Amino acid sequence: MTGGLGLARLHFQDWRTDMTDKPNRIDDRYATSEKYTTLRGIYKDAQRRLSEIDWNYLSCGTGDEVTLRENTAVFDEIRFEVPLFAGIGNPDTRTKVLGFDLSFPAFIAPFGGGEAVFHPEGHLAIGRAAASVGIQQMVPVAAAHSLEDVAKASPVASVFQMTFVGDEGAVLDMMERAKAAGYKYICATYSPIRQWRERMMEDRFSIRGETGPPNFGPGKSDPAALTELLDFTQPRWTWAQAANVIKRAPLPCIVKGVSSVRDAKASLDAGAIGLYVSNYGGRTIDRTPPALETLPAIREAVGKDVPIVFDSGIRRGSDIAAAVALGADAVALGRIVAYGLAADGEYGVRRTLELLQREFWTTLGHLGCSTVAELSGDVIAPKR
Repeated sequence: MTGGLGLARLHFQDWRTDMTDKPNRIDDRYATSEKYTTLRGIYKDAQRRLSEIDWNYLSCGTGDEVTLRENTAVFDEIRFEVPLFAGIGNPDTRTKVLGFDLSFPAFIAPFGGGEAVFHPEGHLAIGRAAASVGIQQMVPVAAAHSLEDVAKASPVASVFQMTFVGDEGAVLDMMERAKAAGYKYICATYSPIRQWRERMMEDRFSIRGETGPPNFGPGKSDPAALTELLDFTQPRWTWAQAANVIKRAPLPCIVKGVSSVRDAKASLDAGAIGLYVSNYGGRTIDRTPPALETLPAIREAVGKDVPIVFDSGIRRGSDIAAAVALGADAVALGRIVAYGLAADGEYGVRRTLELLQREFWTTLGHLGCSTVAELSGDVIAPKR
């Protein structure tokens, strides 16, 4: 008997033809010729390609790595309340944050300090991948390429991360460079002291093959600012210093590292136009609360109109949906993008972003949300 099987084949062929005729549909997770079909595959390839030492650099946290583990575990505790007969066949993942049109609610996080360990093109490749997918890039002061070169690599290098240490004038001078290169915002961060990363300490890790700090030196920024960034010879900045620089900055500032209502309010009082809720992926100090746990209270305290970007623990498209439902306007993707970079450079990053967007799309549809704006705390089931 072949009738039933033949009919099934015909239906499958018709479905494939229908998918070809409708390229705006992105539910092609099975019928794909892409090298990577899942984020899990990218993760495994990144681990396979990197040495144990470089893998530890990418994947470690500080101390006992309690915060690192809890950042992701807290997402595992989220349960969605999925409505029956309310699903959406083709939800719209687009949104607008900080004036940017995003294909889904995500930025590239400003991770750096040696991303060329994973691939020599670093943020150059990341920016091109982000542009191809339709999201914006935050670029760190410690990137493996100069802020100008990253800006030239793609049109989406829009937010420059600047650490508030050392001389205020040197910080402002670098902000002026960022403005001249076309950046639209400054992401202000704070670095009180060195991080206690034991896996890196045991490996005696060093960034090999570095040609020199690309943002510092003749014709760029004063190397003294880099020395202070690394050596911590001066007292750490106060809120008064931060407020003085934010108010004098040539670009509007958002403050990264917000993990409490107190610091959210202090950031806004200092002149920030937005907040970046983060515990730096558990890479600064251990045993701080998972970032997701702090997000709802911060959103409630500052109201609905203050832009909030979130990171720390995002590993899936469904994590993005949970973060947005709990108060974020968008997430920033750091470590997971580094996995893509390590796995296969620009292509690995692009594929990572595509898979995240597609899983986010799927999650939206199941939750009965036609648009990102419809995501709210109502989709989160009560804790058991």
